[in-house]
Amino acid sequence: MSTEKKPDIGFRAHDFGKFASAEELALTAKSFLEDSCIQFAPGKVLENAPKILDRSWSEQTYRPFAENNIRIAVLGCYINPVHPDPEKQEAELRRFENAIENAPYLGYPIVGTETGSLDPTNHRDERNWSDAAMLMFMRNIERLLKKAESYGVRMAIEAVADKNTIDNAQRMYNVLNTFKSPNLCCIFDAVNIMPVKGPGNFESFYDEALSMLSPWIAVMHVKDYIWTDNCKEFPFEQPPVKRGEIPVGEGLMPWDLLFSLYRKYKVDGVPMLFENFNPRTLRQSIEFVKKNF
Repeated sequence: MSTEKKPDIGFRAHDFGKFASAEELALTAKSFLEDSCIQFAPGKVLENAPKILDRSWSEQTYRPFAENNIRIAVLGCYINPVHPDPEKQEAELRRFENAIENAPYLGYPIVGTETGSLDPTNHRDERNWSDAAMLMFMRNIERLLKKAESYGVRMAIEAVADKNTIDNAQRMYNVLNTFKSPNLCCIFDAVNIMPVKGPGNFESFYDEALSMLSPWIAVMHVKDYIWTDNCKEFPFEQPPVKRGEIPVGEGLMPWDLLFSLYRKYKVDGVPMLFENFNPRTLRQSIEFVKKNF
């Protein structure tokens, strides 16, 4: 166990549930860990969040977080940037641009999204890994990145194996290395980037992924998993499925290995956000990370 650096622990806010006010959410996060951070997707966590954000709402919403020392590390804006319906795709891109425009009034968080699917319900589609899909994705990322650069905001994309347009470390590297922009980074989720077929050798899989992506990793998701034949959250997925809501340390993730690799590639200082957690077992997960990191 390393004592050189304490993990910057935070939470994906909507795993706590839905709240009537930002103050209630801030106090809930603070009750689990003071001076922490969150991934904040307004529509998923606040009951009266507007579909289109504006400066007044954003500044008012941000105030109780700042007063309670809760940073918004990520402004979650879940879009499908390759939606097959052109009108819906345009609406998705505009929604992300709206999030970028409001990020300065929410403490300059990273604006983050997964990378979408040509399936309109955002499930696996073999066409996602075609050249045409990649060209569409790159064109739209370029558009969003220009907006982010003009506002001085960082945006991040996350790879999800076997599902999204960007589904592995190599494809993620290709995107990030093409633009080489300080305003474009990535969210590293060790569970999501792992293919359903399994990683083969855990150490070589994650060492290779982190060696490629570490210069751009700005946030990490922390969760555990087990395999299951079905999962109510993903009824359309074919088994096996990675099931979450497992307390960190009780699933199949090799945490000693991951933590050592995070230190090796010097990404151990970025925000580490618990995701897919059950609030009833969250304290157990926090203690596990504090003890073993």
